[in-house]
Amino acid sequence: MKFSLFACFSSWDTENNNINNDYAEGDINDGSFRVFTYNQLKSATNNFDHKIGQGGFGSVYKGRLMDGSFVAVKVLSVETESMRGEREFVAELAALSNIKHQNLVGFKGCCVEGAKRYLVYDYMENNSLHHTFLGSEERRMRFSWESRRNISIGVARAISYLHEELKPHIVHRDIKAKNILIDRNFTPKVADFGLAKLMRDETSYISTKVAGTLGYLAPEYASSGQLRRKSDVYSFGVLLLQIITGLAVVDAYTDIERFIVEKAWAAYEANDLLRIVDPVLNKNYSVEEAIKFLKVGLLCVQETARLRPKMSEVVEMLTNNNVDHMKEVKISKPGFVADLRNIRIKQHKITDSPQSGSSPGASFASSIWSMGNLAR
Repeated sequence: MKFSLFACFSSWDTENNNINNDYAEGDINDGSFRVFTYNQLKSATNNFDHKIGQGGFGSVYKGRLMDGSFVAVKVLSVETESMRGEREFVAELAALSNIKHQNLVGFKGCCVEGAKRYLVYDYMENNSLHHTFLGSEERRMRFSWESRRNISIGVARAISYLHEELKPHIVHRDIKAKNILIDRNFTPKVADFGLAKLMRDETSYISTKVAGTLGYLAPEYASSGQLRRKSDVYSFGVLLLQIITGLAVVDAYTDIERFIVEKAWAAYEANDLLRIVDPVLNKNYSVEEAIKFLKVGLLCVQETARLRPKMSEVVEMLTNNNVDHMKEVKISKPGFVADLRNIRIKQHKITDSPQSGSSPGASFASSIWSMGNLAR
């Protein structure tokens, strides 16, 4: 039996929970999902004894269902008086219960018992891109050029799907290496929708609470609170540069070119983009393709948001086999947020308010939960 989103908030008896709704390969989620009992999740996780992640509102545990499939169980603790944490739970349910894409983390279901909220996801054998790829040179050596290309394109397709195929579309707000999970086949899965926001039209929104991560944060969003899909495009551009170069987003040990976008721009201006390609690849890559991917990354992080491409255009550029189509592209200087402490947001009496003339959108929560460690 499958339940709608609101079934998670209604009471049910044991009979209602004797369900099996594992999706067949290729099935499309029709807006329903499995409702688990606490005892089912307790049994699956062996009394929550294998912790694989920690976030601002709870922990993540590895589990195994009765059918033998492995899952990641995210436990959100809700403060009963303020209901703090409830919005994060609803945010991820609303975002994930109606969507299914090969490059989005698979959502299995939920459980509500007392003040606890549980979200159940497919288990990712290779953890996050941050954990598996960026930890050391030895780890990066596992990622061939082909793997990096496929991961980059897969993430781009997932964001394009969220931005342009869904109605209302979804702005993720926290695209980064920790939120890209990797399955056993090194297929990327975009995760963590606790900060996501539904956008019901083409306008941007003003938020008094900026959510995101230093280095990935779009400058116009950080300085004014103006949120639009191009904010995600900026974050993806940083991630793409990171995948190709293996560099840290922010280098804490230098005062010059601390940010990856600065290093990429310096190489671009010197007409020497190849110098920042990850050396562990040992030149085992297509020179033309590497330059193309770096140029696409720089296009995405341009300071002026309107000059950044749409994600569908990003997918087209990354997958276009014509090596000449990027040669004459014009790229302007990137922008970046140098210090989160310098963010200045206009003070409004209401949070996440739409700009004048725009229709209201559904605002998601602004927790800093990270699902980057959903799996090991």
